[in-house]
Amino acid sequence: MAKRTFCLRKIVWLIGLAAALVLSGCDSYNKPEEIDLSVYERMHANPYASLEQEWEDYGNGDPFVLRHDGRYYLYVSTKDFRVGIKAWVSDNLIDWRYAGLVTEDPISTGAYAPEVVYWNGYFYLYTSPAGKGHYVFRSESPTGPFERISENVGMSIDGSVFIDDDGSWTFTHAGPEGIVGVPMDGPASFGFGSAIPETFLGHWTEGSMIIKRNGTYYMTFTGNHVFSKGYRIHYAVAKESPLGPYRVPANNPLAISTKADFFGLGHNSIVMGPDLDSYYIVYHNLVGRSGEGPPVRQMNIDRLVFNGDKMNVLGPTHYDQPVPQLAAFAGRLDEAIDPTKWEARTEPAGGAIVSKESTHSCFTAEFNLRIDPGSLPDTRIGALFSYVDDANFGSVEIGDGNRISLISVSDGVRSTLAEAELPAGTDLTKLHAIRVELEEGRSRIYVDGGLKMEAAAASFGAGKIGYRYEGGEPILSYTAFSNHVNGSSDFESVKPLPGTIEAAHYLMRADRGYSVKKHADSAAWRTTDGVDIREAGDGSYSVALHDKGDWLRYTVNVSESGTYAFDLTVKPSQESASIELLVDDRKVGIYQVPGMPSTSPDTEWTRIRAGRTELDKGLHTMTVKLQTGRLEWKTMDFGRIEAEPFRQEQVLEQSGADDVHGIWQKGDAGFLGAADADSKMYGGSPLWSDYRIETAVTLGDKPSGQAGVLFRVTNESDFPHQVKDALTGYFLAVSANKLELYKHNYDSVLLHAEKVSLQRNESNRLRIDAIGGSIRVYLEDESQPVLAYDDPDALMQGRVGIRSVYAERIEIGDLTVESVQP
Repeated sequence: MAKRTFCLRKIVWLIGLAAALVLSGCDSYNKPEEIDLSVYERMHANPYASLEQEWEDYGNGDPFVLRHDGRYYLYVSTKDFRVGIKAWVSDNLIDWRYAGLVTEDPISTGAYAPEVVYWNGYFYLYTSPAGKGHYVFRSESPTGPFERISENVGMSIDGSVFIDDDGSWTFTHAGPEGIVGVPMDGPASFGFGSAIPETFLGHWTEGSMIIKRNGTYYMTFTGNHVFSKGYRIHYAVAKESPLGPYRVPANNPLAISTKADFFGLGHNSIVMGPDLDSYYIVYHNLVGRSGEGPPVRQMNIDRLVFNGDKMNVLGPTHYDQPVPQLAAFAGRLDEAIDPTKWEARTEPAGGAIVSKESTHSCFTAEFNLRIDPGSLPDTRIGALFSYVDDANFGSVEIGDGNRISLISVSDGVRSTLAEAELPAGTDLTKLHAIRVELEEGRSRIYVDGGLKMEAAAASFGAGKIGYRYEGGEPILSYTAFSNHVNGSSDFESVKPLPGTIEAAHYLMRADRGYSVKKHADSAAWRTTDGVDIREAGDGSYSVALHDKGDWLRYTVNVSESGTYAFDLTVKPSQESASIELLVDDRKVGIYQVPGMPSTSPDTEWTRIRAGRTELDKGLHTMTVKLQTGRLEWKTMDFGRIEAEPFRQEQVLEQSGADDVHGIWQKGDAGFLGAADADSKMYGGSPLWSDYRIETAVTLGDKPSGQAGVLFRVTNESDFPHQVKDALTGYFLAVSANKLELYKHNYDSVLLHAEKVSLQRNESNRLRIDAIGGSIRVYLEDESQPVLAYDDPDALMQGRVGIRSVYAERIEIGDLTVESVQP
């Protein structure tokens, strides 16, 4: 009897272990473990220090980075009246060495925004010298020499090329009504272009680039004048074509900062990281003035992360961040073969070379190869992956004309899973990159960045990578694998604070990054984790926690020690909840999430102020643990705020010269703007959060225009040539018989309006309470607000100020601001 009981327990234990292995999906079974933050030992801070031989007194404007054969190549704009285009090369996106002038063609004088693409053995460079139309150059090397192959093809400035999965080409460039899209018939053959809807930023719009990821096209572009503090990066997404139609996500601008020590962010490029899975955004900022007048430009790099169709910059940062992670395994086979990494052997019809390290069950692998012209067409090459032995492996085979095949060999039985044709004219004697992604039983095969095949791959799993060839010896180059795939490195990325953390970006592996008592029957993303992940309605994903003790963990990098507000974007629900926040596994607080029935059918999500916490500078883990109720949430935001209660009178009297935008004059009891101008004046602290503003408004006879109070303002900019509403924040506008509440984000949206009757030629007391997402406006001593609005996507903190929009006879008094505890 005892023996039978022991056997039964053993069977139950084995069933439990098997279930854990299944639920772990791409990850092997692991016991609970601590987070090792030492892997982020090396740090980097924006902006980059001056690069060797960069243009003196000019810097690195409009940086473009090309990734090719495991290396990175940087090209920047050329200083006005100078000849040539400079380039640098790097193996890790951080350490750059000068590669020289890639062209010295006289036409390259003052070359703006050079960009390079690789196609079928050639590198094509596009630039608009001095902004006077584009030229196309070509080279067999990314470091040149590039020779001009076109005359001036026009099309303004900032040309960029995108090559789609089917081999079709698209050219985009700056235009007066947004980004212009131009179909191409080849590297130097352009069709007729037209402005792409949803890519205009209200002023000059430039610096476009398109990438494609999981079938979604992402276009980034920059707006405002290139020398304004409010130069900023936006993005839009499309599903059908690189020419649109595009949709502009709500989390725009993608990157902006108008701080005195870090501003004018723009003209970016996007490049894959050295781990083969991550993406980085490269852009410039402005600093000082050059000897010739314009600001010097410095280069920056920040991590991009994706949540469904939503793209976020982890930043922008200008403090220490972990450097980009490298591939788990990498080797160059165009150099002496390292016997500690590779095992090479000859075979009767050819040979093989296989790595000594194996991938995990889910991975990304990259192969760079070409066929020696002398052995074409007899040579066949297989890029090996999931290699266990000669009877069990996967292979991507080329060499049979322009056909590429996905092969599975299982227990010695060979099967063809998928086949595809390469673009017409593909020359296999030129270097080509094959990329294999294996994720949860599916494989995706890319050639030169284009998706060519996707198939079920149940027989594939962990294994070695390498090559097998016959009929002739191929020419091999950079070969690597990563144990991340399809953006899984986003989950492990360190999230900078202040900043936003996507709920679905918790760390990998059960009992390390997440723990739930009941595994979800189905999930919209990360399907094998067992976490209840749902479609959020905006192309991204949310997470629902159901049981006491369920938790999700993240890694964060706190920029400076202080008090931080903790906000959640939650799904409105009748049920209240409470959560525990832990930093480095130490409890820092319990936070309440009240039950919130949706106030509108259009309100799917609401941002709430959960509370505040003290955070120390540096790297930490952060865990959200459910205590009571049920919680569905999409993001959490941390912003540094004023720790102590405050009250400040005559706020604008303390404003500096940089805080006064436009023309103001002192009135009898306040400030008057110019009748022919849009004037703004700012004061207070960007750390102010929940507060009450008191002021007075005096309307004279026949007032016109608008004047009023700005609050929760960030990213304010002043420049002669920029959008009208160059700030993020709220504006309570007073006119002759109306109060209007606007929300500005480098554009303007009217949120709410109320008719009012204000006394003429008398002071009308005005009070604004901004607490969480609640905005209430009171006149005189009335107990009920004259205007009430609850913003589900509230701006939670920022400075205060006043604004006069072509107003006459509307005087705004100075401001008194007092903190309010919610």
